Amino acid sequence: MSAFASFKTWIAGSVAALALTAPALADPSLWHLSDEDSDIYIFGTVHILRPDVEWRAPAVMAAFESADTVWFEAPVNDPAEQANMMPLLQRYGLNPPERPLSSQISDEANAALAELSPLLGTSPAALEPLRPWLASVQITVGYAVIEGFDPTSGVEAQLWPEAVGAGKDLQYFETVEEQLQFFANLDREIEVELLEQTLAQIDEAPDTLDGLVTAWANGDQATIDRLMNGDFRDDSPEVYDVLIAQRNAHWADVVEDMMAGSGTVFIAVGAGHLPGEGGLIDLLEDRGFTVTQE
Repeated sequence: MSAFASFKTWIAGSVAALALTAPALADPSLWHLSDEDSDIYIFGTVHILRPDVEWRAPAVMAAFESADTVWFEAPVNDPAEQANMMPLLQRYGLNPPERPLSSQISDEANAALAELSPLLGTSPAALEPLRPWLASVQITVGYAVIEGFDPTSGVEAQLWPEAVGAGKDLQYFETVEEQLQFFANLDREIEVELLEQTLAQIDEAPDTLDGLVTAWANGDQATIDRLMNGDFRDDSPEVYDVLIAQRNAHWADVVEDMMAGSGTVFIAVGAGHLPGEGGLIDLLEDRGFTVTQE
């Protein structure tokens, strides 16, 4: 797998992990670290799933229910944030009027977009204002929905209202604006390549990403790391540093501070951030914490 293919898989997995044959009964991994007055559980998530994927393993839900505080990547499921989303998308996701999307991509990509967009319930004209990164995200999510996935079935979309209803303290590693900036700050060449590859390979996406969600459902950390990070880590180090390494390091700092306090904490973040060299689990172990897989 090329470095860019790994990057595209990471983007798709982070935003809309497609997996048409993922097991209906999942048993994803849960990690645990503790000391005399702290228990921290770390759960790797997938952000959009088929409605019939049952990921609520007893150990996961027991940890969630025991937690006083729940941490998510960002407050994307908070209705109060929705009012702020459109101005942020306008700031970070739109092209200047003189530079429409069609002018940035190849003739082949424009032809593919014209063929695909009606299937997604949109049109090339409606996508013209979008920056390539946002168009790629919209196409990927739209294709997931066509294939039977439901954003409201994602792990965070399910856990966030339950945490609110249970009166848990909610905390976030990042703001919504920061998450949009990670994409918006990519080099424009990478944005364009991401979109063109998405358009060229969208029919292959279910097969390509099937292994990702299946690995997540089976708790297969090595395969998650290979598919989500893979050559991306070695061959695109600058992009990997921004999208993965820096974020993982920041999150490890926050978890270290949690361990200096007290209480029970449940952390739900994208599964690709946890495994492998430079993953959140590896960074915590490097800091001297014993992290066990439940």
